Amino acid sequence: MTRVRPAAAYAVTLELAGDRHELWLDAGPGTAGVYLLTRAERRAIPSDEAPTGRSGQALLHLRKRLAGARLLALDRVPGERALLLKAGSSTLALRLWGRAPALTLAVDDAPLATLGPGPPAWPPPPAAPERENRHGDPRPTLILPAALESLRDADLAEPGTVKLLPWAPDGHEGVVVHPASWREAAALFLSLRRRGDRFRARRAAAVDKVRREARRLQVLEEHLAHDLEGLPPADELRHQAEALLSSPASNPANSAQVDVPDPYDSSRSVRVRLDPQLSLPANADRLFDKARRLERARRQVEARRTSTREALVAARAREARVVSARDLADLDAVAGPRAEPREAEPAQGGARHYLTARGLSVLVGRGARENHRLTFAVAGPEDLWLHARDVPGAHVILRDPEGRAGAEDVREAAELAAFFSDARTQAQADVHVTRRKHVRAARGGHGRVRIAHSDTLRVAPRDPEGRLRRRL
Repeated sequence: MTRVRPAAAYAVTLELAGDRHELWLDAGPGTAGVYLLTRAERRAIPSDEAPTGRSGQALLHLRKRLAGARLLALDRVPGERALLLKAGSSTLALRLWGRAPALTLAVDDAPLATLGPGPPAWPPPPAAPERENRHGDPRPTLILPAALESLRDADLAEPGTVKLLPWAPDGHEGVVVHPASWREAAALFLSLRRRGDRFRARRAAAVDKVRREARRLQVLEEHLAHDLEGLPPADELRHQAEALLSSPASNPANSAQVDVPDPYDSSRSVRVRLDPQLSLPANADRLFDKARRLERARRQVEARRTSTREALVAARAREARVVSARDLADLDAVAGPRAEPREAEPAQGGARHYLTARGLSVLVGRGARENHRLTFAVAGPEDLWLHARDVPGAHVILRDPEGRAGAEDVREAAELAAFFSDARTQAQADVHVTRRKHVRAARGGHGRVRIAHSDTLRVAPRDPEGRLRRRL
């Protein structure tokens, strides 16, 4: 045996010196067995998986022990569905029965490594009496779900759709094929089963991917609809601003609100919340500006909601195409770019940018230099600054130029600070919360700070993906 190569998640091939054949040793459910294949048959069998974990370690031992070793014997344990392959001081035991077959390498009668999902196949079972054959001479028989030339990948996806038997049982369903030899029958059986297994795995992965995408888009569309409902009406703010401008009154007492006549109905008055530091015309300008910003935000949210809804419809259409796919080519045709490409990172040096449920911006630094730049070059003095307490983590800035941040906004920003820190695996984490103006740079490198005073908020670290909206 000159080379040992991986063939599938639970299979290896042994290249035989001076021969044009290879031994395929398979410990996979539904395909377990030893197959003698020509090089052409070997290349035609789908094998895009590689052993991992325990099976990957077993492959290394098989290469070390079998490459260059001489194949001495290949025997079946009498009366049992078990095979023994002997090469030098090594023995390979292959258990074929049950839902968890296994291929175990034993050296000097001690098990060394196992390939396959089941427990070790060593020691092999003792010989048992052979069962009486009541069907006459065995003949290689394949039972297929349809004619061989018309089989689609989906026809082979379900376990047990292809059977290799020594005779055709009474009352069978399907098409019977009798290959010329047992070797050819086994090679065809393996090829069809591997083809079906590959399609089933690829289809399951594709279905999971498109369904996760559809769920993500549905949640995003619901959040956007909630955001639209939460936006105050711009017309009401503009009405208040017009009432302030049309009123001859002033604000000498610097009060926080005032009642002024309604410019459209003299019998009514309009109550307006004021900034006590500003005059009535200045407050009107502030309300006009806020109304413009609300209208712009509404247009942006509505546009994004429309594109998200369209992407959701496309994702559900792709899901239907994946579920109805009949061949790998159909799956490949469905695969492609996501319905809504992942949003790029913001221009502020690559900081992550999220929106709270109420629409406030939260910036999350990446690395020490970005943390320093975000805190001391981007954040305003009244913005809220958050950081997981006593552990390394990202600087988080909750933008709050107008003092609108509520308890829910602060909690969501604190959950981000806890998640993007070394405390992300803890059930609860403490987070510093303070205004940016109370944070000073400290010696020792980028990202190190001194905090004049802060509050501590205990929260659960939460992954923002699929929960908080991202924006450019």
